[in-house]
Amino acid sequence: MSSDDGIDAARFGRLLLLIGFVTAVSLLTSAQVLPGDLVSVAVVAIGSVALVTAIIGFLIAAGATYDDQVKASGR
Repeated sequence: MSSDDGIDAARFGRLLLLIGFVTAVSLLTSAQVLPGDLVSVAVVAIGSVALVTAIIGFLIAAGATYDDQVKASGR
């Protein structure tokens, strides 16, 4: 947890790095394994999953920050 008033940037950065790494490995693997027609479908599907995962990660980080601020205010 960060002592700053805001989203924990280090935790969110690590999450984005992990999402980027998993997405890159998935794209490289699918490009080697799948035939040419299915690669474009795989790119869209994997990219969509990565985007949704990043959005959910941001919402979790924002929710945790909100919970910390409410707890600190004593409400």
